[in-house]
Amino acid sequence: MKRSKILALILAVLLVVGTFAACGDSSSSSTGSTASKAETTSSAAGEETSSEADEPATDDTNTSTGDNVLNLNAGMEPTSLNTITATYSIEFSMFKHIYENLYMLDDDDVPQLAAAESVDINDDQTVYTFHLREDGKWTNGDPVVAGDFAFAWQEVLNPDNAADYAYFLYDTLGILNASEYFDGSCSWEDVGVKVIDDLTLEVTLKQAVPYAPFLFSFGTLCPINQKFYEEVGADMYSTEAEYFCTNGAFKLTEWTHDSEIVLEKNQDYHDAASVQADVLDWKIISDAQAGLTEFLSGGLDVVGLSTGTLIQQAEAQGIDVLSYADGSAFYIYMNHSHEYLQNANLRKALALGFDKEAMIGAVYQNNNRPMTSFTCPSVNGYDGKPFQEALLAWNGGEELTPKNGDIEAAKGYLETALQELGCTVEDLSASLSMDCGDSQTAIDEASFYQEQWRQNLGIEITVNSMQTKQGSENRKNGNYVMSLTGWGPDYNDPMTFLDLWVSTGGNNQTFYNSADYDGYIQSALTELDGEKRQEYFYEAEKLVVEDLPVAPSYWRFPSYAVNSDKVVPESVHRSTFQDITLRWVEFK
Repeated sequence: MKRSKILALILAVLLVVGTFAACGDSSSSSTGSTASKAETTSSAAGEETSSEADEPATDDTNTSTGDNVLNLNAGMEPTSLNTITATYSIEFSMFKHIYENLYMLDDDDVPQLAAAESVDINDDQTVYTFHLREDGKWTNGDPVVAGDFAFAWQEVLNPDNAADYAYFLYDTLGILNASEYFDGSCSWEDVGVKVIDDLTLEVTLKQAVPYAPFLFSFGTLCPINQKFYEEVGADMYSTEAEYFCTNGAFKLTEWTHDSEIVLEKNQDYHDAASVQADVLDWKIISDAQAGLTEFLSGGLDVVGLSTGTLIQQAEAQGIDVLSYADGSAFYIYMNHSHEYLQNANLRKALALGFDKEAMIGAVYQNNNRPMTSFTCPSVNGYDGKPFQEALLAWNGGEELTPKNGDIEAAKGYLETALQELGCTVEDLSASLSMDCGDSQTAIDEASFYQEQWRQNLGIEITVNSMQTKQGSENRKNGNYVMSLTGWGPDYNDPMTFLDLWVSTGGNNQTFYNSADYDGYIQSALTELDGEKRQEYFYEAEKLVVEDLPVAPSYWRFPSYAVNSDKVVPESVHRSTFQDITLRWVEFK
């Protein structure tokens, strides 16, 4: 879940509360899809051109007026709170609170029926017939109906919307004929999403997917009130507080861009009685030091502690520091279309030319771990055991990529690359650059790589600091050389990481294209034998470190603090598959 992964963040995945992921794209050191210190994203508010008469009618009578207010830190301005186009973990964290899917993850990260009260699954587990609950209601008073899910998913698969997570429906979940609809070779009537009646939705998959319930809980599969969406228009939908219509435990009532997002308890939510929080006030603070200062002054109730310095400051004030494995992986994007980075030996020189362990010690000084493969240690294999451990055993106990780099090998690869490219180190220095976030942590991390490559390889790269949204746009447009970013797992299967680099994947913005890699992932999508399926993942992992769409850096293990005078710390749910969920938070 958080499926999808998550999934873009240049040292920014540390967003909500100063932490990740994402889902989808998690930005490094913030994440999004989100990393050690979240980056602030300017989301320009569109000018209001609609007259009052043009705006959709909304019902504000279901807003909470209670006193249980939880003040949180969102480490970046969301790039989009439209479920069709969102990719960052802060966005998916918001969705968990304001939307309810057919399934939702519970406090143990187990999928439970939510907007659906029951489901019939056929014998071969390819047809799910969902029966929606009768008391599901949108915040404008409309009933939640099966067509709301079908409409939302059709919009995700509409290529005009350029949804990065469209592949999640046609490949990962594998809805029948969804891929054909996406590429225009069939009509919507041929797709395996059927509205039987207002409360019955039938979903047909190409083949059984063991973790399908997990996928149905993912943010991209949230429902959309079609009537509301069409009234406000696709361009305005979910861009300002008045353009939201949701069906979850909370409703979004304020969005002051680059400053604050306020969610208030939805009194019409069918299980509102079990929700203790009346208000979730997300303050957008990109600087981690400023976040801790705000926490110590009482302005925040939950705060991320992205570096050892911040952890020490909190502990010195008698604050209990908590931590968890959020599953986020952070790395350096390599633009394979670049005139020099298209060379595999140069990519290998750069990937081996820095010490991951030393970077963590210099920049983070916390529990982050060097990446020695791609899929994070929190994700399990087919047998319920950590996939990363099985991968290590498959590779004879040897790490696929060294935690301390290999400077001598890097020098050898660089020499070969210079001969193949017919260029000099000076040519490389004039051309190579790295995008990073605008937080100090992001800049420090990029500067570490810059210095390592200068000392070890003689290459002088340029560091370009920018807001997360700009870095994300640069990657989408191919307007970058290298870029710091990351990814958080969307569901508990290696596929949540390894399908990132298929040549046609919406989240592959490295321009990496390998028929062998595509073949391994396609075989894993259709293989029913768990052990054999995992073998394909092993081979895909090996190609990642050989072909290097990205240079692996670290897995994140975030630390954070909670105002224990106000809430029960353990009730602030933080996990690999739910960056932060406050549906169950308990006030004292």
